[in-house]
Amino acid sequence: MKLESTLQMKQIDKFFSEEDCKWFLWYHSILPETRDNGQRLLTMTHFNQPFFARKLKQLQDRLPDNEEVTTVNINFDYSPGGVHSDGYIDSDKTAIANSYLIPIQVHDTDRYYTIIFNQTSHEAVTFNNELGLGSKGITTYKQMTRKEYGLSNIPFDKEMYEKYLTHLDYSGLSGLTVDYVHEWKLGDAMIWPRENFHVSANFTNKDSRASVLITTRYK
Repeated sequence: MKLESTLQMKQIDKFFSEEDCKWFLWYHSILPETRDNGQRLLTMTHFNQPFFARKLKQLQDRLPDNEEVTTVNINFDYSPGGVHSDGYIDSDKTAIANSYLIPIQVHDTDRYYTIIFNQTSHEAVTFNNELGLGSKGITTYKQMTRKEYGLSNIPFDKEMYEKYLTHLDYSGLSGLTVDYVHEWKLGDAMIWPRENFHVSANFTNKDSRASVLITTRYK
């Protein structure tokens, strides 16, 4: 399957086959280094190394012609995360494109969601401190306060909070508005622009769910 464009596209059914999902789970098991950030086990795939070249080509062939892969990570989440964007880090101010999140392991006893906000940041930043998560979660992104970003004090949607985000401090979400709610489905790709803030919904099953995160830039 070759994508012509991701404009206005939010989800792609069966982006990964069942065999793809099993392959990434196996690949995770043989990689030498996994980091624990307090919410997830993150494994770098070494996607730019020769031994990953065949799989990288398969992924690249599924993307629009004007996008190229910049990172491929395998994540095992045992706790829901905080609000962040997948923008550029430090000097890598390339033409950031999209994030593709593909579940490769889910549990029938729970439903999982990723919330996409309307607010954006081209730089990779997180509000984890203000949301009560402290240093847990993404540690390579810049910690930002709501005041620094310029968020308003308009209260966050209470119904949305009670349904999805009770693991976060409610007041810290003020000024954010929801664009889209993704439900995790095995093998389906969830897509959003890298600059959009997003967050994991709360989940109760602490057995790790697993996903592959692909980020891209425009050529």
